[in-house]
Amino acid sequence: MQPIINEWQLDTKLNQALQQQHRADFALWLAVLSPAVNEMAAFYTPLPRVSETKYNLYQQLAVREARGFALEAGDIELMQNHSVAVQQSLAQVKLQGELTPAPWVWQDNTKKLDNQVFASLDSHCRRRLQGALPERSETDETGLYEMLQQLNTSAFADTTEAEMPYQ
Repeated sequence: MQPIINEWQLDTKLNQALQQQHRADFALWLAVLSPAVNEMAAFYTPLPRVSETKYNLYQQLAVREARGFALEAGDIELMQNHSVAVQQSLAQVKLQGELTPAPWVWQDNTKKLDNQVFASLDSHCRRRLQGALPERSETDETGLYEMLQQLNTSAFADTTEAEMPYQ
């Protein structure tokens, strides 16, 4: 049996089943149609384009991303503009600072701390920052059992000595 490629081969059977409300016949004739009907079409509709929209919250809210603390390319000109604003007025300096913030440090080193802050840290934090962690020794599970037995025997000896005068 040759598969039916287009609906013209069915003549009016599909339309008659639809008009007479013969749902079973309509379903049968619809199932006979090949799924490749679009290959025999006289014209082709363009495929819908899937446009990937990038949702950027910064753009939606018209907010710029926070800049890094370190000096970046173009910041020398920015600082020159700030110095010109200082000469003009205080309001101009504040406006310039809000629109284009200046860098805070030359290099952004997260491990660098002020001497006063480092002095106030405890020894554990100092070792962590310097990378000098103490070596971990291998643990022996039987050592824990021996220590518990020693504690038990010493506690037992203490209770027997304490009970002796009462006898």
